[in-house]
Amino acid sequence: MERLRVGLIGWGTVGSALGELIRTGPLPLALACVAVRDRERPGLPKGVEIGSAEAALEADIVVELAGGVEGPLTWARQALDRGKPYVTANKALLATHGGELARLAERRVAALLGSASVGGGTPMIETVIHLAATGAIERLRGIVNATTTYILSAMGEGRSYDEALREAQEQGFAEADPSFDVEGRDAAQKLAILASVAWGRWRPETDVDTTGIVGLPVAAGDTVRLVAEATKEALSVKPMPIEPADPLARAAGIENVLEISVTDAGVFRVSGPGAGGRVTAGAVYADLARLVAGERPILFAVP
Repeated sequence: MERLRVGLIGWGTVGSALGELIRTGPLPLALACVAVRDRERPGLPKGVEIGSAEAALEADIVVELAGGVEGPLTWARQALDRGKPYVTANKALLATHGGELARLAERRVAALLGSASVGGGTPMIETVIHLAATGAIERLRGIVNATTTYILSAMGEGRSYDEALREAQEQGFAEADPSFDVEGRDAAQKLAILASVAWGRWRPETDVDTTGIVGLPVAAGDTVRLVAEATKEALSVKPMPIEPADPLARAAGIENVLEISVTDAGVFRVSGPGAGGRVTAGAVYADLARLVAGERPILFAVP
């Protein structure tokens, strides 16, 4: 079988892990081009064209792991308009422009995949797709942001917000500018994507009623988590106290947990690491496997 050529935009932790999977994995794939801003940076793959995003768009499959919205939106439009599959882990792109991109993918008989955009390597999107096909989903409820989980857990152990945040940054669980996480936007974007998949209609981040954890008082001994919750009618992300016996209370570190309530079938639960180069790259590689098999999936249903 002829190898499909992959144009990869972005060579960070996830991109380099994906490059290694493409090189050593069983799928008939070849890394044709890597697009990066700095073409002289160390660690770029040998024997592969190091070029621009436009060069990556010439490959059979375009994979975007660069982040941001403006550039990825342009690249996604261009790839899909040419009928090429576009694979991304970019939750911001999908939660703000997913509906438009899905319609373009359908019109051009292309494919739009984003399994790695929620849950890292934990198959949250795949599980929701499966359950939505077999029964009516009533509710989604979960912990989908590791930064706030770490901070709220530390505050429940007696640290102040500032102490907990500083500790999270030192441990690598929080960015130098943590606002995207602590204001709830990361969780809101993930919830919007999951809800779009669950109920067959694209929902943007702006549909999510979002409250972050900045300034939240948490007493020692309290169990508080930033809970993402959705029904067909309403989506919300907000901190709330939960019982210690609640499965969501057990989320710690980078672990994410998602509960999916299905009519007449009960509650299904999926959990696992929500970050990490290797596991996230594995989710992208699984999307590539679907394309190799001849599938042309579109992440969101088109009305």
